[in-house]
Amino acid sequence: MVELPRLLHFRISHYNEKVRWALDLKHVAHVREALVPGFHVPRVRFLTKQNKVPVLVLDGEPWAGSAQILDILERRWPSPPLYSDDPTLRERALALERHFDDQVAPEVRRLFWSYYFDHPAECARLATDGFGGGSYATFRALYWVLKPAMKRSMGSDAASVEAAREHLQGHFEHLERELGGREYLVAGEFGVADLTAAAILSPVVRPKEFPYPPPEPWPAGLRELRESVRRRAGFEWVEAIYARHRGASAEVH
Repeated sequence: MVELPRLLHFRISHYNEKVRWALDLKHVAHVREALVPGFHVPRVRFLTKQNKVPVLVLDGEPWAGSAQILDILERRWPSPPLYSDDPTLRERALALERHFDDQVAPEVRRLFWSYYFDHPAECARLATDGFGGGSYATFRALYWVLKPAMKRSMGSDAASVEAAREHLQGHFEHLERELGGREYLVAGEFGVADLTAAAILSPVVRPKEFPYPPPEPWPAGLRELRESVRRRAGFEWVEAIYARHRGASAEVH
């Protein structure tokens, strides 16, 4: 019996959303194993000798990192394609993926979590959403141990969070310049650059098609942050890309 691909993921993470989206787009039947941030370390470290998700277990072999996993999925399930056949267009798309992964994603993550870290109950509710009361109670009880470790992992010191806040408008401006009024970032069709940019900005935009919306109510500061960019063309583009391409889940329950 063939074992289905197994995705170890955080429900709320934009890096994890990249891989979920690619699996769903390619109609790859898979099993998802959601993990609680902080509690995930022993399981993930045992498999990969590092602490980060997403992790995709494919044919018994674990693969970590959203960019590497998307590359593996593209080679294993090439249709519909995320990469262009044209080497120049492909390299441009991959450069945009690296930009959003390396420059934008860490700052968006810092900003998003900064509105929760000083509110233990809200942070515990976010981290354990979908896991039940026992996980919530445990996370809440261990919060003052988990919080510093999570902040260190994200680089979420006060100066870095403030820099991320100052850079947010610039990240949307960069997206808008790259689009230049076009529908897609590269080659006139949906691909890895579009999927990455939309997924990475999803914690701020929160399009309705995002599969794991954070519990309501959002912190007031996060609502205000979203409102500060809501009328930007890049914000509307993320919503449109989700509406057009996010599609149905290929998860097998």
